[in-house]
Amino acid sequence: MKSGGANLSLDNVDFFSNQSVSPESPMKRSKRKPVDEPLFADVSNNKELAKLQLFGSAGPKMVGLGLMAEQKGRMRSYMSIENMEVKKEDIASATVSNPNVSSYLYNLLLPCNNTNVQKNMSHQRGHCKNSNIIKLMCSKDSNDSLLLLCDGCDDSYHTFCLIPPLQNVPIGEWRCPKCIAKECNKKTQAYGFEQARKEYTLQSFGEMADAFKSEYFTKPVHMVPTEAVEREFWRLVGSLEEDLTVEYGADIHVIENGSGFPRMCDAERRQLSSEEEEYAKSGWNLNNLPVQEQSLLRSISGDISGMKIPWVYVGMCFSAFCWHIEDHWTYSINYMHWGEPKTWYGIPREDAMKFEQVMHDSAPELFRHHPDLLHHLVTTMNPATLMNKGVRVVRTNQCAGEFMITFPRAYHAGFNQGYNFAEAVNFCPADWVPVGRQCVAHYRKMKKTCVFSHEEIVCKVANNPSSLDVQVAAVIYRDMLIMMQQEKELRKQLIDLGITKADREAFELLPDDERQCLFCRTTCFLSAVTCPCKPDSLACLYHVKNLCSTCNTTDYVLRYRYSLDELPPILHKLKQRAEAFDTWCDMVNEAFKKTSDKLTLPELKVLLSESEEGKFPENDLLQRLKSVVNEAEICSRVSQQLVNTRKHRTRCCLTLNEIKAFYKQLQNLPCALPHLKQVSEYIENIQDFIASVEVGLGKEEPAMDEITKLLEDSSQFDLDLPQIPLLHQALQQARWLKDVRSHLLLEDPEDEDRAPVTLEQLRKLIDDGISVAPKQSVERAMAELQELLVLAESWEAKARDCLTNKVQVSITGATSITDKAKQIPVALPQCAKLGEAIKKAQAWLNKVKSVQNQDYYPYFEVLEALSHQARPMSIKMEQLALIESQISSARSWKEQTSKIFLKKNSLFTLLQVLNPRVEISSSVGAKWRKRKNRSSIDDQHLEKTNKSNTNLSDSTDPIKVVAEFKEAEKKEMEMLILLRESNDAKALGLSVDSPTSPIKHTKPSDQSFMLQCEVCHDWFHTSCVPLPKLNNSKSRVSILYELKFLCPLCHRSRRPHLTTILSLLLQLQRLPVRIREGEALQCLTERAMSWQDKARRILSTDECQNALQRAVKLAGDTEGVEKNNSRRRKQRTSESHHPDDEKKLCKIERSADVVDEPRNSIDDAIDSVIHNTMHASRDITGTPVCLSKETKSQLESMMLEGDILEVSLPETQNIWRILQATQPMKDDNFIDLLEEESQS
Repeated sequence: MKSGGANLSLDNVDFFSNQSVSPESPMKRSKRKPVDEPLFADVSNNKELAKLQLFGSAGPKMVGLGLMAEQKGRMRSYMSIENMEVKKEDIASATVSNPNVSSYLYNLLLPCNNTNVQKNMSHQRGHCKNSNIIKLMCSKDSNDSLLLLCDGCDDSYHTFCLIPPLQNVPIGEWRCPKCIAKECNKKTQAYGFEQARKEYTLQSFGEMADAFKSEYFTKPVHMVPTEAVEREFWRLVGSLEEDLTVEYGADIHVIENGSGFPRMCDAERRQLSSEEEEYAKSGWNLNNLPVQEQSLLRSISGDISGMKIPWVYVGMCFSAFCWHIEDHWTYSINYMHWGEPKTWYGIPREDAMKFEQVMHDSAPELFRHHPDLLHHLVTTMNPATLMNKGVRVVRTNQCAGEFMITFPRAYHAGFNQGYNFAEAVNFCPADWVPVGRQCVAHYRKMKKTCVFSHEEIVCKVANNPSSLDVQVAAVIYRDMLIMMQQEKELRKQLIDLGITKADREAFELLPDDERQCLFCRTTCFLSAVTCPCKPDSLACLYHVKNLCSTCNTTDYVLRYRYSLDELPPILHKLKQRAEAFDTWCDMVNEAFKKTSDKLTLPELKVLLSESEEGKFPENDLLQRLKSVVNEAEICSRVSQQLVNTRKHRTRCCLTLNEIKAFYKQLQNLPCALPHLKQVSEYIENIQDFIASVEVGLGKEEPAMDEITKLLEDSSQFDLDLPQIPLLHQALQQARWLKDVRSHLLLEDPEDEDRAPVTLEQLRKLIDDGISVAPKQSVERAMAELQELLVLAESWEAKARDCLTNKVQVSITGATSITDKAKQIPVALPQCAKLGEAIKKAQAWLNKVKSVQNQDYYPYFEVLEALSHQARPMSIKMEQLALIESQISSARSWKEQTSKIFLKKNSLFTLLQVLNPRVEISSSVGAKWRKRKNRSSIDDQHLEKTNKSNTNLSDSTDPIKVVAEFKEAEKKEMEMLILLRESNDAKALGLSVDSPTSPIKHTKPSDQSFMLQCEVCHDWFHTSCVPLPKLNNSKSRVSILYELKFLCPLCHRSRRPHLTTILSLLLQLQRLPVRIREGEALQCLTERAMSWQDKARRILSTDECQNALQRAVKLAGDTEGVEKNNSRRRKQRTSESHHPDDEKKLCKIERSADVVDEPRNSIDDAIDSVIHNTMHASRDITGTPVCLSKETKSQLESMMLEGDILEVSLPETQNIWRILQATQPMKDDNFIDLLEEESQS
């Protein structure tokens, strides 16, 4: 098996994330052959190894130990950390695994006549087929079955002729003693491991490692069990037929490549997170552990890579580290950051020499040439073999996130289960110091170079004893005492040798390689000897005689760091520091033994603070002192709280027995507390209080004041006394009885200001009484309260039934319920509500009587308000049915009247239609137009605008109502005349096409007509107002001429005939209710009849009669005169492609009392009428009717008043015919319109 040291580049690698990829493996393994040797060892004597199985045996890993390789010149090893390849023809010089090899190698080097024979080879050796071969040892040709043939020179030997003799023919290749001696006499090459030439990143190495393991075991890496890897590892180590190459990223310096732990120096490149900063400062961070306060490595000024500075290890499957111990036998700690486990094998320090002896016995020749072979990490041996030799071996698997610590001189080895990332460093606590001195002596014997000077560390630490831990000071003192004694003896030997010259030398300023002993390579610090002929060389005091062979020892010069007089003061300070702990322990023990004149608590705290300042080690005495101080502080606080209970109370009460036990605890403390006497007095007061409580509770009915006094006295004792709950129980009973008397007004019946008890209070008293301890007085009060509650709830239920109308009750019955409820001394809310309902019912009856006793019938709104007031009342009212009957009749009349007067979807209420308009302006028309698009919003606006038209008077006197109606008629006429003048002025002074006209509404077509209202003289587009149907039974000219238009605001109702109105008035007289609409209808009827009489008088004159006949003749129609209305029509031609075209305005008359027709057909109808009129124009050129100016003015005034009446009268038709006949039929606008239409 070959293992190489991989060159890993860790630049820009995140050590905190595990990277695992599996590309194709660059490695291939040779075909494996099963080994016939046993794979299991006897582990019954080891408890640790009894739990596991060690796989593989100690096979002959080295064919020619210490010899040159015949072909490749490479060294072969069981385990491989660096690059090492094993082949059958290679010769390994760095590994021992088979215990049988040891005896073979030992015999191999013996100077005997016979040839040494190798034992336990890999392949079976057969008998020699040539019987004539002469045996070199005995020259006999017998016993061919025991004949061995050398694979190197073909000489033959008997197994029993070899020294020592072999019992069986060895398996595998075998070489004779001559060939082995020849190979042994060759000069050996330096052994070790090859450094791989290929460089890896952490990711590429992981990909390679995962691919290798996956291919080798033919399964994913995470599915390979650790037992299988371990079995295969030791099988490969014990096999000669197979070779395998693996690579190991070992001893990677963290200073150059980075650490797996965050470090504070990393903050210079990037900002550390709070979690990273916490780990960077942690003592378990391997970058911080070697320089902790109790680690002696912190005294070394330089950075020793691998010991003081961690190394990083990146392993793969089968990469391993051989048996070794740490430099200077220090502690080591290994942390697995992530990856697959690492298998460890360890040997206790007590078995270190036994292990070394086993290794020497297994390969004595190799250790003879290389005594420090175990320090080179190139030799391993199967743990099963070591255990068979009596060496104790322990085993474990280190997983990710686990620390592995090795102790001084504890040999350890192991291998990696797969791709992983670990970090290791050394540290030296106080207990390492004597072991370190032994290691220096061992290195001196082995002539191994020291990594640092042990004496220098001890002296540096000893120079500052005040900052040392006591344990460290004691260990350093003992070590320095030994060091000083040895130094005295050695310097005395120098004097015996005649060396008298001496110079002081600051060895710590010299590099280590310049102050090493020429003979044993020990790093000198306290002293050394130099020779004048070799000023650059020096020797330690142990090897002065080996310094120079030519010069006399009297010429040598002693170089010393400290004189012998300077060392005792340093040692004395260390002793004081080390003995400070013993002095302190004596003081503490003496304090604990005192039974009188005890130390106070502050004095004990002083002793404790001395231990903290002196950094004394944690031991049982210190723990006891801390416990005593802590206990004394708690007892002091508790005792202070006990004697000052009113100011300080404990969280939980104590019993009297606990107080007595606490008092005994105070007496047994090794310190004196100031409150001991007060605690004793406190116990006596408690006992007196208990006696007084028992006397008070012994009374049949103790007074409430007495119980309260006892409870107040108990507050000064923070105790859990059994008498205190009894006191609280008695106090609860007394308070409850007092509450019952107070709520039921039994204590002061004459106090009238007190409110009676409520049902909730009564129930609460009963609930509270349930929780009160039973007593005769309490049970009697509970029975009375239960009886009172039942009685009160029964009357409350009756009142509730009355209020919810479950039971119809009259005022008399309700009054009876409330009178009886008042006799109960309980506040009943439902009965109170019933009383309020009775008061409201009586007030309502009084209102009804006052309304009925008036001179006039009540208004409909008054009766409706009374009905609304009476409906929610829970008391039965006999008058309510009569009132609701009257309201129903009045409402029916109003609905009938509304159907007769109001149009469908009318903008006005019935009262608004019947009353004169008190607000007439052009803005009303604008409001009506807006309602076309926003009906809901403008309904509300129009209702607010015409609110004043609703009720002209709030007076109940009919005479005043009529007078106000007459006044409103006059105002209506005046405002209407003003509105006419305003609209006429706008029509004359403002162009029809002017964009500022407030009544302009243009259709999308090229031409549109505008109509003028005969009442308000306002103009409307035909597309903005509903139009009457055209009567095609007449001539078209007559229809247009007699056409009359009233706008929706002037024509507000259906205008029924007078006979219909009279029938409504007849029904109104039968109602015993006054309706404002009815009064308005009466006034309207009187107004209409008055106007009719006036119109008949005017029409009865001769002038009007002649004019009427002339008008009938001109119209050519004597039928349906009373149905005719008229309207004017104005046509406007919109802008066209000819801007010079004239815009014409004309009035068109017709008789109309018809319903609306769709607007989209009105223009076609008018076009048809115009067309027919052009042919009949010769029939309407008669002379118009002439009236006197006075008569015409009078008729026009009558016409205006008749048009605003919401009643259909035949006189209005006659007056309209006469007025229409007075207009000339040859109106220029009308003729121009006819001509223009005929031309088009």
